[in-house]
Amino acid sequence: MGYKRVVKRWVWVVVGLVVLAGCSVPVPGTPVAEGRAIGVKKTYPEAVMLWMANWCGVADYLVASGQTEVAEPAADPAVAKKQLSDQLGRLVDVLDVVLHDLGELTPAPAPAAETAVDIVTEHLTKARDKFAAAKEILDDADRLTDDVFASVTRNLGDATATMAEAVEKMNAITLPPDFVEAGKQTGNCTGK
Repeated sequence: MGYKRVVKRWVWVVVGLVVLAGCSVPVPGTPVAEGRAIGVKKTYPEAVMLWMANWCGVADYLVASGQTEVAEPAADPAVAKKQLSDQLGRLVDVLDVVLHDLGELTPAPAPAAETAVDIVTEHLTKARDKFAAAKEILDDADRLTDDVFASVTRNLGDATATMAEAVEKMNAITLPPDFVEAGKQTGNCTGK
């Protein structure tokens, strides 16, 4: 799987999370990041193999987090407010994990890889902050009014726009060829 295809999938999954944020449920499972590159043909430096395995592991985590069942929104505004707040909280928690894991990818073994992490981190941080702001608006409101809903929607729209901008910027990044080839030998990047 090519690097750009992985990155596009990765960022679009985040965009999908934004769309599904209002109706997600917790996802059980185990972490997908590999502690070390195990059982792979050692053709590339261990640091590159491990970096790619963990880079793709972050993407896999986002994919797994985005595969949630859609809950029916409540008709009662008080219940709907609580549901939306809870779902935004889960989304913020997912992004906190992703941002932490991205932080573990630096320093990267090559400047281009470091740039990729920096760009994704910058945009996900902005989006995470907008989701957190939307949750705070909901939590601070006594009830779900039109004004509250408009403020929440504005923050969600800003977060979605930030995700779309990340896709654009990621399309301009190219990892070194040895990273791309190393990714083809790691389970997290190949799905094996």
